[in-house]
Amino acid sequence: MSDDDPAACRPRGLTDHPGWLGWGYGGGNRITMAIHADWPAYPCEPRGGHALFDLAQFPKGTQFEPIDDIDRCVLFSAYGFDPNKPPPKDPWSDDAFQVAIWHEDLIHLQKLGVITGVTPISEREWQLRRRIDAGWRWGQKLYIKDDQGKMQPLDWPSLPETPHEDDFYDGDPYQYPAFEVDGKDSPVTVTTAGWDVATRELSASIEVPESLPDLRKQLDHELYDSAVREVGIAIEATLREALDLDDGYGQKLVGHFIHHLKDDVFVHNTGLKMYRLRLRTFFKFVRNPHAHHKISLPEPQALALIAHALDLLNDIQQFSDEMK
Repeated sequence: MSDDDPAACRPRGLTDHPGWLGWGYGGGNRITMAIHADWPAYPCEPRGGHALFDLAQFPKGTQFEPIDDIDRCVLFSAYGFDPNKPPPKDPWSDDAFQVAIWHEDLIHLQKLGVITGVTPISEREWQLRRRIDAGWRWGQKLYIKDDQGKMQPLDWPSLPETPHEDDFYDGDPYQYPAFEVDGKDSPVTVTTAGWDVATRELSASIEVPESLPDLRKQLDHELYDSAVREVGIAIEATLREALDLDDGYGQKLVGHFIHHLKDDVFVHNTGLKMYRLRLRTFFKFVRNPHAHHKISLPEPQALALIAHALDLLNDIQQFSDEMK
């Protein structure tokens, strides 16, 4: 954007920030209105039970590597869902997959045993590790360039105190994640127990709408692969209807829909990124495989996939109503 562009001179409000989440986002004792970063993915509200499902929208075996950590939230690059492909060369690329999870949710999921790869540490340890990663060493000053390009010493704030026994009266002070297992660096993965929980909770939540009678028939006859295919067709058709298109499919259709959400419904950037991820993972890992292959599915897994798809379909329909 050039300096002559009127938009460049217009004051930017808080809601214009790319990481704006919304008023009162987070609830509880902490209200987070924005993440101070322009990320390709953003998290759902903390403590809402979304975090496990955000990870489980990827296939079993997917590994999550941390690539950024801001405002008590971690951005991960997802890889390993295709064992024949290496991790992405550029984990920040629009073509790569990213997902964001809050610190507190990572700690909670680790304690439940539904993910692995997270070790709780204190704020002091977490701050110290970040300094070391930035190049800091004991007794040495770290220099950075200022706005004029001059090197200036970086003044670090004082480190928090080491946790003491009395600190536990106010809660567990080890609420920061280190991505390691037994002292060795490790990606985050969903455990077998995690997959069982996600599958069980999703499959129990399924509600087949009256608008999809064929889906109900397929489920009654235990035609699970056909049922997953049916709901995928419904999502694709609903996207085309929302966009007033006669044709279009897959990731290009996702891109068109996200642009419409931005231009016609005025969804904030964070919301756009959340729905872009959900749609991209659905088409890549659910819609496309079942559209081109016959896949045998056990009932719980099929119901979980369909419940996830129906939730997505409901959101698309609500957005479509707002577009009218």
